[in-house]
Amino acid sequence: MRRTILLLMVFAIPLLTFGTAWPQAREPIRIGALLSLTGPLTVNGEDNLNGIRLYFEEVGNTLAGRKIELKIEDDASNPTLALTKVQKLVERDKVHVVLGVVSSAVAYAIRDYLHNNKVPTMVTTAGATDLTLARKSPYIFRTANDNTQECLVLGYYTATKLGYKTAVGIAADFAAGREMIAAFSKTYTAAGGKFLKQVYTPLGTTDFAPYLTQIKQDEADVVVAMMYGIDGARLMTQYREYGLRKPVVGQGALISNDVIKASGNASLGVITSKQYTDALDTPANRQFVNAFLKEHKTRPDAWSEQAYVGAKAIGEAIKAVGGNIEDTSRFLEALRKVKFQGPAGTVFFDQNQQRVNDVYIRKVEQEGNTLVNKPIDKFPNVSQSWTP
Repeated sequence: MRRTILLLMVFAIPLLTFGTAWPQAREPIRIGALLSLTGPLTVNGEDNLNGIRLYFEEVGNTLAGRKIELKIEDDASNPTLALTKVQKLVERDKVHVVLGVVSSAVAYAIRDYLHNNKVPTMVTTAGATDLTLARKSPYIFRTANDNTQECLVLGYYTATKLGYKTAVGIAADFAAGREMIAAFSKTYTAAGGKFLKQVYTPLGTTDFAPYLTQIKQDEADVVVAMMYGIDGARLMTQYREYGLRKPVVGQGALISNDVIKASGNASLGVITSKQYTDALDTPANRQFVNAFLKEHKTRPDAWSEQAYVGAKAIGEAIKAVGGNIEDTSRFLEALRKVKFQGPAGTVFFDQNQQRVNDVYIRKVEQEGNTLVNKPIDKFPNVSQSWTP
């Protein structure tokens, strides 16, 4: 009997040892998506979420053998609420990386928390200029344009190519609106244009009449409008209803696909600058548009593209470190070296961890029964320090 027990023990010990040698399953990679899913920037937030989801669904919600868990929080474009939500994502949900951020005001509000807590972050819409300049952080990257890139190009284009010598501006009164007007004015006036007046409206304005009255009193050649989400549709509709006929130019958020749907012919002829339009006729974009249509039953917009490539940049870096996202320094270094073809061209980051974009000049035109942001010109490799 004793001999039998000894034999069993002899065979059991290696079995137990072998059993404990099996590798344990790695925990999921947790990605926090902080987005404006209610409030005045809802459209942009939803576009972001659709782009993010499309990428992770394409990779089967798995990267380098680890499952991806997406933790979604709505900041409603409220900086105070956003700080609470990002703290939840980091401290309670234990996310490995934060993705998203729509509002520039939100981006500035949470910047110090993300930096101080060393949280890798990919900004996919908020263009807060100093986020990748004066307040840049080794932990913060951006696949969205900053608030200057597209507007520097637009100011130059408006003065030199369109030939408009005088302008008045109307913009949403928060960080993005003011930074965009400033960037436009810089290159517009440098090229010989004269800015007569700038009017600022609260984010979420429903009645633009008091502000349109101020514009109507000016004899400018062109109106420069910087609006976002539903504000763009309201402005353009009321602009036409008020009888204003001056040409309108703006940064791409002014005339998103949803604004075109909501404002109809009021958007016709408006010229905007943006890093993307779903009307780009390239193999990479056609593939992206078809995949997006199949998954979400609607066409992608610029904010979908920015979020999609932001998620993909994170995915490429995760693969480069073999899934070891916990090694923050290696992961960040891999993220800095990311380079791949996206729907709107090559995606890569400059020394400030800001994406360098091609900027397209787009004009709302009728194609069949549809209004589209048709690309009419292109400025390659536009950085935050772009000059003509």
